[in-house]
Amino acid sequence: MAAATILRLDEAVDLGHAWLQSLADERGIRILFLKGPALHRHGLRAPRTSSDVDVLVEPARFADFCADVLAAGCTERDAILISELTTLHSRTFVRDGWPCDIDVHSFYPGFLADPAVAFGALWRRRVAMEFAHRACTVPDRVSGVLVLALHSLRGASIQERHGDELQQLVAIELTDQERSDVAALALATGSAATLETVLPRLGIEVAAPAGEESSDELRRWRERVAAGSHGAYFWISAFLTAPPAQRPRIALRALWPTRRDLLIARPDTVDSLSGRTRARLARMGRGIRWLPRALRAFGPAARAPRERA
Repeated sequence: MAAATILRLDEAVDLGHAWLQSLADERGIRILFLKGPALHRHGLRAPRTSSDVDVLVEPARFADFCADVLAAGCTERDAILISELTTLHSRTFVRDGWPCDIDVHSFYPGFLADPAVAFGALWRRRVAMEFAHRACTVPDRVSGVLVLALHSLRGASIQERHGDELQQLVAIELTDQERSDVAALALATGSAATLETVLPRLGIEVAAPAGEESSDELRRWRERVAAGSHGAYFWISAFLTAPPAQRPRIALRALWPTRRDLLIARPDTVDSLSGRTRARLARMGRGIRWLPRALRAFGPAARAPRERA
């Protein structure tokens, strides 16, 4: 019987944690497992089975760790053009017989501090959590508050689950010490401004440094959140930041993706001329519906500080 028919998703996620931790320990590389089962074990969200394993690697060893993952038998998942243009912080790997992806991050979106500084702040608060009988390094509960808040905020307006998880998060009870620690960690990781609409709902008042408030990184974060992290936003962003000579190709691929990109992004597409045409037209319709919001995200209103809920 094939391994894929034996290994359940929850088993693969647990084994993925243990296997990656073993690999990192052998090479002396510091890693932290983000999101996943650790969040519900910390009481920050309801239990659910993750579809992937997210691991944050100390930035200086990111390339080394990715090379180790490949050498150990994984392959890198094919990426579509928009991912190649806009996803600079992570690489995704797959392993035969494992029904989960492995997402390896060099930094985490929403933490605006230098990636090494942000990793160090999270690392100092690490705790051990057992997966598949191996102790793995994960962010503590306080760190998990920030990680989950950033993750949910990015997708809250496009996926109902993210919105629900954000509502669950702001309803949890934090001790005075935890609120103080979250505030300090938000400053250390550069997430006080990116979470300006969430932290007050947790009873946490913290003012972001002036340099962070005026940074291009914060402007791009606000644009992304305002756009709902929809594909239309990423295509517009890629078009605006690309050299002029590359823009016609980006615009064409945004409107009419190649067969390869289409089948990677929508594996349920019927691979025939009519099937691909229907899928492209449906994709275009979704893009048109989200286009006004994506365009508004690049306007002055989206770049201004948000009102606190």
